[in-house]
Amino acid sequence: MIAIACLSLTVNATVLRMLGKVRGQGTHLNATWIFTRADVIANLAVIASGVIVGLTGARFLDLLVGAGIGVYVLKEAFEILRDARAARSQASA
Repeated sequence: MIAIACLSLTVNATVLRMLGKVRGQGTHLNATWIFTRADVIANLAVIASGVIVGLTGARFLDLLVGAGIGVYVLKEAFEILRDARAARSQASA
């Protein structure tokens, strides 16, 4: 689990850095950046959880981290919806 999360973190961090250059060039690019940022944070949380579970055997931590990632992704989704609504309002004006 940790090895795959580390590989995924490497890819997502690289993509996040690349998207950072074009993030302000449209709602869709900003949304892609936001969800890639969420992926980076989720990767870090999975790595930390894996290490802690490996050291302590406290398996409930996986459930807590998974729930936390889910809540964070929902927060990011609402941020994207706000951005999309603002862009639509500007286009209509």
